[in-house]
Amino acid sequence: MISVYTERYESRLAQLLSEVQVSCELGLDYLDRLCAFKQFCDQTPTLAHMLRQLPSVSYDYEVDRSDVPDMWPGGQASYAMRWDAITKCANEGSAAVDLLWQQLGGRNRGQALRRITDIFVVPIFHFLVDQLYLSSAALYTLLRYKRWAEWFEASRLRELYEDRGNGGEAALDESLRRFLFESGIDYPFSQPTSPRGRADVVAGLETDDPLVPEIKVWDSAKGYKLNRVRDGLRQVMDYATKYGKDRGYLVVFNLDRRPLSFIGPVDHSEWPPHIDRGGRTFFFVDVHIAEQEKPISQQDKGRPVGVNEIRLMDLLESNTP
Repeated sequence: MISVYTERYESRLAQLLSEVQVSCELGLDYLDRLCAFKQFCDQTPTLAHMLRQLPSVSYDYEVDRSDVPDMWPGGQASYAMRWDAITKCANEGSAAVDLLWQQLGGRNRGQALRRITDIFVVPIFHFLVDQLYLSSAALYTLLRYKRWAEWFEASRLRELYEDRGNGGEAALDESLRRFLFESGIDYPFSQPTSPRGRADVVAGLETDDPLVPEIKVWDSAKGYKLNRVRDGLRQVMDYATKYGKDRGYLVVFNLDRRPLSFIGPVDHSEWPPHIDRGGRTFFFVDVHIAEQEKPISQQDKGRPVGVNEIRLMDLLESNTP
């Protein structure tokens, strides 16, 4: 499962890259096409945040042509160097493109522009797509848990929640994090703990890029409703800011018979619902484990389905200082 927003971003990036490549062959509008590629990256919060997390490295136009293949530092610094060169071309115009042409060489303008594209633009495209797919993998794992819990584990999870009393939410939290860990996510924690107490994995958060969800319960009988979702979003936003993450995940276990309906500024057909704020994307996943009065096949046909609506922009406004 690849999220809709990942497919959309990848498709648009591929289209913009293709336009840059075509402009090399035609010799027309190369700088305009390069600027359009950069502008899309700058104006798309998820992509912009990925690029801002790259180290601060400048591209050296003074390196001799024969030494260019050996100048790359490797790792993310190489992408940072490429993005710096693209940024200079967009900001300084044709003069910066000509500098690259002179440095990289080429029998004619078309060949020079192809080299610039292959060395600088294509690797940035692949870097961004790879990062988008990492995000999609995390969402796929959450979708697997949602289906597993709703299809096979709803009764057990409900009993676990009820047996724990005031600790019911923590029990559901533990269920999800165990599933994430068994799915290959090493640090599925927002408040890292271990059998011996607080685990010292905060440093690992910077390097392992864990999936760190916040878990809340919607249970009208206990008064756990919109207030819990609002608190959960605030915690996710605080975490993303503190650790410099571009994505946050709020998982809401629904114990009410009415399903939850997240209403946001995006198409309702997209999964999962999400909102953007401050260059970060926050996803909302509901896990409906309530006991139903009748099986779905026996419920009254034609009867309107009641839902508990959650308007995401209202949540966002309530979490804005």
